[in-house]
Amino acid sequence: MGDIMKKDKTDSVDNISKSSKNSVQAKTRERLLQAALTAFGHHDFDSVSTRQIADAAGANISAISYHFGGKGALYMAVAAYIVENIHPLQAKNIDKVNLALHEMEQVGVDVERCRLLLQNLLRQHALNILTSELGEDVPGFILREQSHPTKAFAILYNNLFEPLHTVVTKLVASIKGLSPGHKEACLVAHALLGQIIYFRVGRTGLLRRLEQQSYSSKDIEQISLLVSTLANQALNYTILEEDSP
Repeated sequence: MGDIMKKDKTDSVDNISKSSKNSVQAKTRERLLQAALTAFGHHDFDSVSTRQIADAAGANISAISYHFGGKGALYMAVAAYIVENIHPLQAKNIDKVNLALHEMEQVGVDVERCRLLLQNLLRQHALNILTSELGEDVPGFILREQSHPTKAFAILYNNLFEPLHTVVTKLVASIKGLSPGHKEACLVAHALLGQIIYFRVGRTGLLRRLEQQSYSSKDIEQISLLVSTLANQALNYTILEEDSP
């Protein structure tokens, strides 16, 4: 009985030790991802060194190889890290719209409901973009992937860009009486989403115009309402003819 109790005690200590080690490793991995996001968010891939990232994370340079395998794999992991932090909220809002659109397939399109869905979706997206906990680093990373795409672009596109763009396109098409995949609906969706992005990436210039250091909570609320209202009004345009000059 004594041997059994001794073994149980040893197993318990071993489990605590393993749990503590795993916790330390998880924290190190998180710090490396955050440091890498900051570095890659402000500098191109070639100008960032693993030493720079490790130092910023307060970790040994060998930790990058241990957790990720190397600089290239770390860069890909950063893209996945962005998705992990942004996707849940975005997916929740998209799922609500897709459910509503599915319901309308059975009973017919309700244009006013589609307008309201679009306004709410864009408002929530603006709030998410402007209040992201990932701060200043994500826009730089994403813009760099937009202008000079790498393999990481597929991670961002498949999980963030494409799902949101697709559902906004569907709403625009329903409101304007176009087919779900109509090119014009896609272009309009891009324009509507673009205004939100510019409030993020063009923030420095706007804040200087406003003579402010940052957006206040009231500013963010006003911007989110503004982009959703403008989007609704913009959809009153006359449909363009495909063969028009």
